[in-house]
Order: sequence, then C-alpha cells, then structure tokens
Amino acid sequence: EPGRTEGMDIYSHTSAVDVLPTLAHVTGEPIPDWTEGVVLPPFAPTREIPDRNVYAVRATKNGKYAPFTIASFVLIRDDFKLHYYFGYPQTPGDGLVKLYNIKSDPEEMTDLAKVKPVTAAELLNELKTKLKQVDEPYL
Repeated sequence: EPGRTEGMDIYSHTSAVDVLPTLAHVTGEPIPDWTEGVVLPPFAPTREIPDRNVYAVRATKNGKYAPFTIASFVLIRDDFKLHYYFGYPQTPGDGLVKLYNIKSDPEEMTDLAKVKPVTAAELLNELKTKLKQVDEPYL
C-alpha cells in the first residue's frame, strides 16, 4: 500500500476475485454488482474477510468450452484444503483426493484424507456440487 514502511501479514483466505473490488475501491470507482470478490485488507473497512470457500482450478488439457473431464481442483474451507484430481491416466476411477489442514500444516506435508474421511467426503461432495453447477452450461 502506498506509504507503508512495514510489512503486513494477512491470514484470511483471499482469492483472485478480490483484486477487482480492491482496485475499484482504491481508485474510488464503484464496485460492480456482479463481482464475487471483496475488498482486501488493509483497504477493507474491517480486517476480517467473510467466511467463504475459495476454489481454484487447473484444466489445461480440457476443452475450452466443454464440461470438465480432466482437471485438478482445490477447495479451501476453514482450515482445510482439499485437492481433487480427475481424468488423468494416473487418476483412474473417481480420481485422487488429498486433504490438508493448512493451519497446522501450511506446507501440506500430511495428507489427512484417510484420517479424516468424513471431512474429506464432505468437502469433495461440496466441490463436486460446484463442479456440476459450472459444467451445466456446457452439457
């Protein structure tokens, strides 16, 4: 931020969708109604970002205007980060799932998918529900 002389750590989950509303806010422009993001700290009225899920996708081998058939997805909710890989030759069947507690294991060294199967299943179901929603226009 202009004029800042010391670093500031932000521990809230942020996303690329937050860049547009933050830039609009900083430049005095209205924030578009359709944006999904929020104004990031230190520019936000409060330091807290609302609880929300953060999704990320990598689908470089998937068709541009097609439903997802080969991709890797990430869902971050609370302290957990779920990785879901599917459609690759190395991930037969329903794909590969990995679960990490990013608060206690920020470097993602310990996969908890088998230790916390209920949490993994809940997050995977949530991610698949979102996947079905975003695939709908292409089916």
